[in-house]
Amino acid sequence: MLVYGCPTDILDEYAQIGERTVIESLRRFCDVVIGVIEEIFLRKPNKYDIARFLQEGEDRGFPGMHGSIDCMHWHWKNYPTARH
Repeated sequence: MLVYGCPTDILDEYAQIGERTVIESLRRFCDVVIGVIEEIFLRKPNKYDIARFLQEGEDRGFPGMHGSIDCMHWHWKNYPTARH
């Protein structure tokens, strides 16, 4: 479901797993992933993180910018034109 972005009713037909089981399995998977990475990635950045982000941004030609994930300022050669 995560990989293909498909709805649960497709999975229950394909894998012969009930919709409720698919949803519960996804919830448990997400809970485990969050538990594993929460302290590292799902926390507020400290002053060292911010300094590193600012340096990376400057190295990439975006001085003073950090935390932007929209990537709207980049041209992607293989990006589907239907999404532009």
